[in-house]
Amino acid sequence: MNNKQKYLILLCAMILIALCFFYFTTNMINDKKSQISRYDKRIKVEQEKLNSAKVLNEQLQHVSLVIKNSFTDVRNYSSDEANAFVKKLADLADRYEITVNSLIPKFITTIGSHYAEHMYTLELNCTFIQMGQFLSDLESFDYIIKIKTLDIRPVSQGKKKIAVTETETRYKITLELSTFKIVKEA
Repeated sequence: MNNKQKYLILLCAMILIALCFFYFTTNMINDKKSQISRYDKRIKVEQEKLNSAKVLNEQLQHVSLVIKNSFTDVRNYSSDEANAFVKKLADLADRYEITVNSLIPKFITTIGSHYAEHMYTLELNCTFIQMGQFLSDLESFDYIIKIKTLDIRPVSQGKKKIAVTETETRYKITLELSTFKIVKEA
């Protein structure tokens, strides 16, 4: 064998080794990429579960707060509790620039039941959008609230309706709602 043939064999061996090297490293890299993809999918699923758990935890904390605020040892609301709720309603109306014509708290005594109820009657003057915002925020209060009556009528002066603009009609809204507290058994 001459030197030229030896170099040619060496060159072919080097090419074969290089091809084998690239083939096996490509396979290893593809295996690692597919393994990484599987891990990414599992991480994504677990992250979605974690996010759902966080949202559920926040909602349950709010429910827990409502329940905690709703238990009492006495059968009646104190005047401080009633006044605090009236202030919250008034502040909510102020936030949305709603005119409050009247806000009347009424104690309701329930004999023999396991809950205490306090009723409030509100007479508001606002637009439909303001009413929706008011009710939406009212829903987020940390109390058990039941809306008993919701009466909506356009405000009219004689035969003409009063309107803020052509698209915003004002409404007279009578809202009767109750808050409840659960009386703990002795």
